[in-house]
Amino acid sequence: MNNNFFDTARNNMVNNQILPNGVKDFDLINSFDIIKKELFVPEANKEVVYSDSDIELAPKRFMVRTFILAKMFDHCSFSKSDSILVIGCLTGYSMAILSKLVSYVFGVENNKKLVDRANETLSQIGCLNCSVFFRSNLVMGNTKNSPYDKIFIEGSIKSLPKILVKQLKEDGEIYTVLKDDDYVGEFVRGQKIGSIISYTKLFNTNLSELEDFINHENGFENED
Repeated sequence: MNNNFFDTARNNMVNNQILPNGVKDFDLINSFDIIKKELFVPEANKEVVYSDSDIELAPKRFMVRTFILAKMFDHCSFSKSDSILVIGCLTGYSMAILSKLVSYVFGVENNKKLVDRANETLSQIGCLNCSVFFRSNLVMGNTKNSPYDKIFIEGSIKSLPKILVKQLKEDGEIYTVLKDDDYVGEFVRGQKIGSIISYTKLFNTNLSELEDFINHENGFENED
């Protein structure tokens, strides 16, 4: 497999997966077209990296399928001045996409190998407005660089911990998939109003559940 193979596959991904799903934002589409996803996966997955396949990067941790990620980001009101926190960023592919759309992207991950891989790859491709930090529990977020304009949780959760609400700016937004056991997940936008989050349902989808958010307790001590 050479660069021409990946370039063609990436172009096909945009034309056959992203555009047919109604994604309209030109800058977002361009970001998916130029970011080399093959750099963010193990060698064994490179051949299928641009197909509509599940790619497991760690036990029970899968990359969000590209057409779903693109649709999610297309529903997010990102601004060039935004400071973003991505929770559960894996190898940093979603952060690389966002790096072209916002001011700075912070990520947290609970797998040290993925943290190292993410920082190495992001630096390698020149995403200098990205930083990934290790957290033993993703619920902790990253208070050090808060408050954020927006938080994106890369996985499904059942409820939102208060510690993350505190890391949002007033009127800031959090995007995640809320999912109960017996229902289809809902991708939602939550806007911070005072100390509460007001949710707007955007569309139905399912992502793998982030185990750190199962039976979470509010009030974790932060590891900054």
